Amino acid sequence: MANIVEGFLALSNAKKIVYISILAASIGAAALLFQWASQPEYQLLYSNLSQEDSAVIVEKLKEKRIPYKIGGGGIVMVPGEKVHEVRLELAGAGLPKGGGVGLEIFDKTGFGMTEFTQKVNYMRAIQGELARTIAWLSEVETARVHIVIPEKRLFSADEEKPRASIAVKLKQGRKLDYGQVQGITHLVASSVAGLSPQNITVVDTSGQMLTRATDGDGMSVLTSSQLEYQRGLERDMEKRIQTILEPVVGVGKVIARVAADINFTRVEKTEEKFDPDNVVVRSEQKTKEKSAGEMTAGVPGVASNIPGGQPSQGAQTPQNTPLPPQSQRQNDIINYEINKVVSRTIEPTGALKRVSVSVLVDGSYEIAKTAKGKEERKYLARKDEEMKKFEGIVKGVIGFAVERGDKVEVVNIPFETQAQIEGEAKPESAFVKEYLPYIIRYGTIIGLSMLLFLFVLRPLITGLLKQEAGGAPGAGLPAEMLKTLELGAAQHALTPPSVDTRQRVMELAKTNPQQAAQIIKAWVKEK
Repeated sequence: MANIVEGFLALSNAKKIVYISILAASIGAAALLFQWASQPEYQLLYSNLSQEDSAVIVEKLKEKRIPYKIGGGGIVMVPGEKVHEVRLELAGAGLPKGGGVGLEIFDKTGFGMTEFTQKVNYMRAIQGELARTIAWLSEVETARVHIVIPEKRLFSADEEKPRASIAVKLKQGRKLDYGQVQGITHLVASSVAGLSPQNITVVDTSGQMLTRATDGDGMSVLTSSQLEYQRGLERDMEKRIQTILEPVVGVGKVIARVAADINFTRVEKTEEKFDPDNVVVRSEQKTKEKSAGEMTAGVPGVASNIPGGQPSQGAQTPQNTPLPPQSQRQNDIINYEINKVVSRTIEPTGALKRVSVSVLVDGSYEIAKTAKGKEERKYLARKDEEMKKFEGIVKGVIGFAVERGDKVEVVNIPFETQAQIEGEAKPESAFVKEYLPYIIRYGTIIGLSMLLFLFVLRPLITGLLKQEAGGAPGAGLPAEMLKTLELGAAQHALTPPSVDTRQRVMELAKTNPQQAAQIIKAWVKEK
């Protein structure tokens, strides 16, 4: 260190300024480097925050003295090691609120609030809470809910039903399916008394209506359910085919696609059948009449017709002769009922009419060397017997039926085309993924520090040491000055120097003090 200091002091003023500037720049660069390395790595705390939530969260972070960064789109970032801790603390404080006003509007109520104001605040709270709940869906970024509840009327026939409209802002590349829209409508309908799902409208930011108008028989709902059922059945068959073949041929070596033709026709049939050969007696009525004996006739008059009276004895007349017996009559009425069968049949919807299945199966590969000595994969096709077994397995999985006209096609094709082994990407380990940013950061610090030492500090130190050593005594001095100094030194060692010689030496030392000092130091070292 003493040599370095002496070498530095022996430099000219211009060189001193250059050396000091380089050293200051190196120290500044090192300080900036270590400051950059010591900065915390910021990670996302929340995104898509409203302005109100962002302001409150930033205020909380300032109170906790936690460093933060704010970005566009409602982004707040904090150091990575504090993300989970800060989220728990903010959740305990009820943040973020998700925009809008919720039931916390009743936390601070003032005196003199009218009933109308309370009703308005309650409606705002319900709308805000429902909007926050809808925004929890993974596809929804923000939501707004508007509810209209008519005033109650005296007569129930004049009352209007509540209505609601919902506007949702979806995340980029996301969309809501029919089931999710129905879930939103039923959620809102269940939260408001008297509100039915049919009176709820859901639209997105482009003005497209997501709810579908339904008529009385619900045909539009049935159509959507049919499509969802068909896709679900196809996906289920595809999954079953892949899960049964992948353990045999390998994961990722099977691709299955199913097209199902489903009969959604709803048939109701009422049928009456009459069987004339099979009759039964429904009702029977019989009438039987019979009369017999003789009839005598007397003299017409009162006496003969009085009960208990004696008929008069008169002459026999044709009317008094015995009458022949009268006829017998019988009448039978029988009503028969023909056997009748009445049947009402409702055929179930969703019957499978036909299934078409296409399955792609990858072959096997072996490592082979080319003429240039490179290793590459060589495709080996599967045998026909093996493909027939696969086809039989697929038919068993889908319930193949010839009478339905089902079609199954299993094809063996290569999934890879001349993929060389050395060109294949190796899976990145979890260790590298997790610690790669830290390795890059601290590796950069170490590398720049080494470069700074090797190419800046080390040359400076080496130059100062060389400058202090200087080489041979009197190097770089004029020959006359060197001779004069040596003469003066010799005279001083033998006899006291003359005034003239001493004066010349003093003048030369004043003219070039640095070089003179170097010569004297060299003489002292050489003893």
